[in-house]
Amino acid sequence: MKPRISESEIIEDQELAEYFNVKAKRYMRIPCQRVLKRVLGKGVKKGRALDIGTGPGIFPIFIAKALPEIQFKGIDLSPVMIELARKNAIDEGVNGRMAFEVGSGYSLPCEDHSIDLLLCINTLHHLERPIDFFNEVARVLKEGGGFVIVDFHRDTSSIFIWIFDLLWKAFFGRHPKARKGFLESVRSSYTLEECQTFLKQSRLTNWKLYTRTVEMWIESVNSNPPQSPFGKGG
Repeated sequence: MKPRISESEIIEDQELAEYFNVKAKRYMRIPCQRVLKRVLGKGVKKGRALDIGTGPGIFPIFIAKALPEIQFKGIDLSPVMIELARKNAIDEGVNGRMAFEVGSGYSLPCEDHSIDLLLCINTLHHLERPIDFFNEVARVLKEGGGFVIVDFHRDTSSIFIWIFDLLWKAFFGRHPKARKGFLESVRSSYTLEECQTFLKQSRLTNWKLYTRTVEMWIESVNSNPPQSPFGKGG
């Protein structure tokens, strides 16, 4: 098992951010549908939602369009991405129910126990203090609130990594700064055992951790995952 190589930098390059924005809007429909399915499986159809590491806002915008009674806030460390997310929300006609702001996963801009739904898609591997992040998730969620956290895991099969790297390069690899993006993210991700340890040491309870090829999914326990969970909390 190769050691973790941190990938915590913020995207500040306008051209690179716009490149990812265009590609995400073109190719992220299926991943968005997968996340929406998990949200619906928890019975969450209205209330306050938070998306952490929102990037250009593709996931919360998609879910807000499907669930018109959801009020979303998206945060990201990149001011460039936040501006793109705001523009995307206006273009999709949901800006009245969405707010985007610069913010950190270690200090979520929400009151205690005020959030019905929390999303964190492909952001966990950027975080150097996962336990602090999970504690913040526990703080802001309402009792019985739903969460969906998705990321890569470093201990995935090398065959899967090779296949998904080829797919990444086919869809996102024309920009020289983006070409190695998938491999860099996988190398920065945590193993299943590491993540399970972080979760057990945090105040977040009622979670399930399971895998889908190169991904690990962490969800509130009222979900119905398609595979047997790797572990349970609480």
